[in-house]
Amino acid sequence: MTARITFELLQAARAYRVRSAKLLSRVGLYPGQDNLLKLLDERGSLTMGEAASALSIQPPTVTKMVNRLSASGLIKTDGASTDRRKTFITLTDEAKEKVREIERIWSRLEEEALAEVELRGDLTEQLMIITRNLSRPNGRALQDAHIEHSDAA
Repeated sequence: MTARITFELLQAARAYRVRSAKLLSRVGLYPGQDNLLKLLDERGSLTMGEAASALSIQPPTVTKMVNRLSASGLIKTDGASTDRRKTFITLTDEAKEKVREIERIWSRLEEEALAEVELRGDLTEQLMIITRNLSRPNGRALQDAHIEHSDAA
């Protein structure tokens, strides 16, 4: 493999983010808000900490998103009756239609991104493997492979 793959992955991710931001802005959303709304649609009510963990983002980022989405009438917050430090977030009825718009945007993004791409194998599975590999602490997969290779020498 070459550094060219890294460059192209970064370029593809950047282009995807830019295009996604443009399409989301048309429906009044910022990047990242779509992920939170989809998460709540799939899982129901969550604490802000659970949402941050599920999205692999910092709690202050979730707080900022929740404040904006709450002001837009898309999320409602509710303090836990047993633990006042926990705040639950839930979609409003208005958000349900917004989630359908997100699904249409994501479908369009996939169509645009994969136009003229000849897929070999399951791209979703391959991307999940890349994400898993890169999400390991300190690049453990690569370190372990390098150590094993060095031990064999």
